[in-house]
This record gives sequence, structure tokens and C-alpha cells, in this order.
Amino acid sequence: MEYKQYPQPSSLALAKIEKIMQFGAYCKLIEYNNTDAYLPIREVSSGWIKNIHEFIHEGQTVVCKIIYIDREKGTIDISLKKVTSKESKDKMGAFNLDNRLKALCQRAFKETKLPVPQRNEINDYIMSQFKSYTNFVKALGEESESKGPAEEIKVPKRFKEAVLRIIEASRQNKKFIVAYDLSMSTQDTMNGIDNLKDVLHGISAAGVEVSYVSAPKYKLMAEGTDYTDAEEKIKNAVNIIKSKLKAGSFNIEKEKLKKEKEDIMNRL
Repeated sequence: MEYKQYPQPSSLALAKIEKIMQFGAYCKLIEYNNTDAYLPIREVSSGWIKNIHEFIHEGQTVVCKIIYIDREKGTIDISLKKVTSKESKDKMGAFNLDNRLKALCQRAFKETKLPVPQRNEINDYIMSQFKSYTNFVKALGEESESKGPAEEIKVPKRFKEAVLRIIEASRQNKKFIVAYDLSMSTQDTMNGIDNLKDVLHGISAAGVEVSYVSAPKYKLMAEGTDYTDAEEKIKNAVNIIKSKLKAGSFNIEKEKLKKEKEDIMNRL
């Protein structure tokens, strides 16, 4: 069953860059059944763009804003430059959280050994009634704390119990996470893009998660058994940047994660 074939105008969405052309890029809207969308070059970044590849690359996931929808022709135009840094961080954070909760629900399916047809029915029910796994888990937690819920969540009791148990175990074993904002650019017009890719690959290989925000900004996230362990991974990432970045510059600042976004599992 499919939901939300089209996003709303001016809404935020996650897009995967599929193919980059001279005057724009063809994308897929991840949250809308991989619906096709087009990113015009004028909407990639403010100011003059000499080389579009300096701002986006194929396979990259970005936060975009829907700026035009033609349902008759089935076309959607999106923009990156109209998305603020805060909007991008919040959207990406919510998306990552929902994916983590979806993965925990899949673990609950395996634990309860529910048949595949029933799993599909439950997934359809979750998406039709709650629109996201985040909303489903939140409602599940509220139901478990209520002595008489107004409307029972219509999924098998053993599945509910498994989800809550797995989330509680995950919360107890949660690792410490630190996040930093990274700005990185290059003046090398010949090999700069390849150099930046090499730097980002080195950071990822060092155990630090890298996500694109908007050119030339990235978010670095590292988790560890404690604060010192997580911070040490960031220090290693900085050393990698210093050693690998050629003809470029960078700046890194710690990001203060909002308490309400850290983990919905803390409220269960």
C-alpha cells in the first residue's frame, strides 16, 4: 500500500541525488515512494555556480524544499538554497530517528515470529494511522502508561510488548553521542572534488558519521561508551582533515543537541 504520493508545496523532504546534469539534477524523494523530482541549478545554492559538482554529488541524500508541483505532468521541482541550516538539521534528525525506530520494530517482528502477511498488515496499519514509526512508538509508550486508553493501538499484544522491551534495552545500552558542525571547502579547481571525497571517506572510515547539510557544511556525529571516547573520534577526524585536505580550509564547531530531539526512547 502506498502513502503520500505527493508532498505539499513549500514542505521539506529528503531527496537522493540520482543523476547530475549541466543545469540541474534528477532526484528521488525518499519519503514519497521515491517519486521523481528535479533540482534546477539555480536552486542548488545562492550566488553563481561554476561547477554544480562542487555542491552536490550522485548518491547524496539532502534536505530540500518543494517549490513546484504539476500533478498532470507528474513533475516536482525542489530547492536546496531555500532550506535553512536549522530546517535541514531538524529534518535529518527526525528522519534518522524514525529509521532507528523502524529497525527496532523489525527486530520485534523477528522476536515474535509473526508471519510475513501479518507483518505487512501491521506495517500498513502503522503508516496509515500514525504516518511514522516515531509517532507509533510515542503512542505505544503513552498507551502503556495509561490505565484506560481512549483508543487501543490495534496490533498484537506480544508485538507491543516486544517493541517496548527492545526499546527499553536500547535506551539502557545507549552510547554517548557528540555532534559537530563542519565547514570545509577547497580552492583546487582541478582535483578539489576528489580531494573532498577522499577526506569524507577517511572521516567515515574512522568511525564518525558524516551527513551533508548544505555546501560547504556537513554534520559529524560520533558515539562512544562515554564522552571521552566519542570526543576522541572527533579529534581523530580533525587530524584526518588536516592530513588529507589540500589547498582548502575548514572550521569545526560543537553542536548543542536539543534535549527533545536526543531520543524519544527516553520518554518511554
